Amino acid sequence: MIPQSVIDDIRQRADIVDVISDYVKLQPSGRNFKALSPFTEEKTPSFVVSPDKQIYKCFSTGKGGNVFSFIMEMERVQFPEAVELAAKRAGVDISRFTAKDKGGGFEEDGRTATLRWAARLFHRTLMGESGKKGLAYLAAERGLTAQTITSFGLGYAPESWEHLLGEAQRAGIAEKQLAELGLVTANRQRNSVYDAFRNRVIFPIFSVGGQVVGFGGRTLRNDPDTPKYLNSPESSMFEKSKLLYGLHAAKQEIRKTETAILVEGYMDVLALHQAGITNAVASCGTSLTRHQAKIMQRYTSRVLFIYDADPAGRKSMMSGIDILLSEGIVPFVVMLPHGDDPDSFVRREGREAFIRFTEENRLAFLDFQIRFFTESGDFDQPDTKAKAISAMGRTIALIPDRVRRELYMQELSGKLSISMRALRESAGKVMAVKERYISGEERTARANFRTQDTRSRVTILEKTFLKALLESALYGNGVIEFAASHEEMLELPHPAAREILAHMIERYRNGSGDPDERIDVVTEISRFKSTEARDLASGLLIDQPVSSRWHEQSDAEREHARRCLTAFLDAFKNIILEPLIRRKETVTEKLRREEDNGRAVELQKEIIEINATIKKTSADLGAMIAGILEER
Repeated sequence: MIPQSVIDDIRQRADIVDVISDYVKLQPSGRNFKALSPFTEEKTPSFVVSPDKQIYKCFSTGKGGNVFSFIMEMERVQFPEAVELAAKRAGVDISRFTAKDKGGGFEEDGRTATLRWAARLFHRTLMGESGKKGLAYLAAERGLTAQTITSFGLGYAPESWEHLLGEAQRAGIAEKQLAELGLVTANRQRNSVYDAFRNRVIFPIFSVGGQVVGFGGRTLRNDPDTPKYLNSPESSMFEKSKLLYGLHAAKQEIRKTETAILVEGYMDVLALHQAGITNAVASCGTSLTRHQAKIMQRYTSRVLFIYDADPAGRKSMMSGIDILLSEGIVPFVVMLPHGDDPDSFVRREGREAFIRFTEENRLAFLDFQIRFFTESGDFDQPDTKAKAISAMGRTIALIPDRVRRELYMQELSGKLSISMRALRESAGKVMAVKERYISGEERTARANFRTQDTRSRVTILEKTFLKALLESALYGNGVIEFAASHEEMLELPHPAAREILAHMIERYRNGSGDPDERIDVVTEISRFKSTEARDLASGLLIDQPVSSRWHEQSDAEREHARRCLTAFLDAFKNIILEPLIRRKETVTEKLRREEDNGRAVELQKEIIEINATIKKTSADLGAMIAGILEER
């Protein structure tokens, strides 16, 4: 188990702006950063990151938290795995805390640990006696070095029905979990289970953060009935349409060069990276998807397509151009010599020749489209030419930026001698559909959030109380200590509010006992059990402080700590009085409707008693609060 002090250290070292920048493109906005939400479709940025407080908040979906909860959300892992990923990113060695005892087994929900275990097993098998066939294919036949094989974690699944299954049983991994992750397959007729990957070289597929989320396996059989490639099945962790192979290793170079090279296959990525061209990624055996384009847009606004030059590759690039342009990315295309792919070309010609060829043969997307339609014969007849030109106009219409869209229209008009008016007519229909689609998705996301928010709304009083409680932890434990000693008096209606209060009190009581210890409230956010509590706490912290002018005081920290305490005590008083006030309102309403004189007299006496209780409680609390503030 990782000590709390180490978790706090990791959270403080793993800068949230740096981590989130791996997933979204952040833009400065005052003291904060803003971006389009990674959780929904929107045109207006509603995702806010505070570098001062090290938290984020999405105002479209209501989601929020710290660096750990963001990693949990994006990588779909539990808290311990999120801490490990953040530690790796921050350069903090926690191996002494995470090493598993032999025979310790795996938790049933440890899917990430199981995938990591499987990747290590495949790699260990490749480098062992039973992996000679796979190693010969990767090293001798495909020219991969030991460094490339190791850095990408390549592996081998031997020609065995129960190699992985047997190892998993010895490691204590549940068979059900192996099946869910696509590592074993069930034969219902024979009532048996066997390895899904057999006699295949294995390509682990990583998330942006470097977490194994699935596998691709290339068969070594010369059997036409055997699929050449086999991928992990679709699951909440492995969605091919939302993954780019090699991005975990390429993202920094993509940012540096401001260009991503998009290729088709795993071997293309590996060969280019081995040659030192480390901004290459692949679309995981699928045609380019909108999700993949969105991911690339976080790192660059330029993509260089280098697919195979066969008809299928060209068609894929044509559809991919539309997808990239609609996400604000400028696509370029390189057509390699016939029969070549990036892997074969760079292995034969070398790095410098590959770079020189891509620079000399790079086509703008309009030139590629014109070449595509010309070579396919679509420009030979007026009818087919008109359709081709309309298709190019519709492609340009997908560009979000109006100025760029107009400039490309002018360029196409000049290249093909077609009037701007004709091009705009075909483009206008596409623009109208696109606007309706995007605005509709954004409206749906915001409406869903509003519906969730109004179903069970946190009161202003609860928010004030919790905000002061959370902010006060930055300056000491005085407020939390007071809340803990008066816990039985506090009644918070909203479940998320109750969870935050209970967690903070428990954290205080289970602390080290050092009166000077400060609870790292930002770290605690990801420890809340419910997402509602995490979202509520991060939203409260990212708002302006209890007193937005506290930093203008001469003794800033002490002054703000006092303001937090004052706001907390005021809310504390109102929370205690609120049930009495609600009771009085209920009895008053009953009195208003009561027709029986005897019962009406009883209700009047009850109201008098309640008023006396409210008056006495208010006076007692006021005196107590005044005494506490005088001591401070």
